[in-house]
Amino acid sequence: MRFRLLISSLLALAATAAQALPLDPLGDPGQFQRDIEAINSRPLPDGEALARAVGEAVAFDARMRGRCQAKKLRIGPLAPVTLDGLVTGLIVAGKIENGWITSVVLEDCPAGDPIRILLLRDADGTTLQGIFAGQGDTLAWPTLAREALRATVAMAVQRLKAEDPACAPKDLTPTSVRITGTSPDLGPDQYGIRLKGSWSELWTFEPCGHRLSIPIAFRTNGSGGAYWDLDRGGVLYVR
Repeated sequence: MRFRLLISSLLALAATAAQALPLDPLGDPGQFQRDIEAINSRPLPDGEALARAVGEAVAFDARMRGRCQAKKLRIGPLAPVTLDGLVTGLIVAGKIENGWITSVVLEDCPAGDPIRILLLRDADGTTLQGIFAGQGDTLAWPTLAREALRATVAMAVQRLKAEDPACAPKDLTPTSVRITGTSPDLGPDQYGIRLKGSWSELWTFEPCGHRLSIPIAFRTNGSGGAYWDLDRGGVLYVR
């Protein structure tokens, strides 16, 4: 199956703006770049505010999925995702200042892939909120990962109906994501997105005691979006 993701259009926001906004897609490209650099020159979230936002997001996810409630967290480096479609749109709308992704290891829980948390700092420059953004290691930025998740979950549910009709999990998310390959021309991360190249990943779900792994290949479109393909024939199902 082939799906296409494009970064959400900001034209309507720009057209209705009464004054110049940061990251104006219709403005001067040089100013756009200066806005990006200015946004990312501000101090990163840290200290108690960071620990609290991450802790609350991890705890909420654990309650929702019935997982281990961690007390000891190891928060990884914060990577800006300013050019992710969702984050850019919220910045342009004046809702947030910036966004970052971090990986969090649950040190006092059974071994597992790190939890990814999307951090959003409000436009007030202070208030910080964390949102569960997946589990495992991926090169997909938040908006891309969210769209790809819909497709992989649909395929997983379809396979489960055939293999175990009694298994009907809610809010199915991968318990493991692995990067399985990258193209030689894969471009660098640019504030959350990539403009060149392709890569492949393996997304694994574990519903009802089963293990279901779905290969997915991503290919950038050169303008901040990406295509992806799910390899139906490569799906691995273990009862």
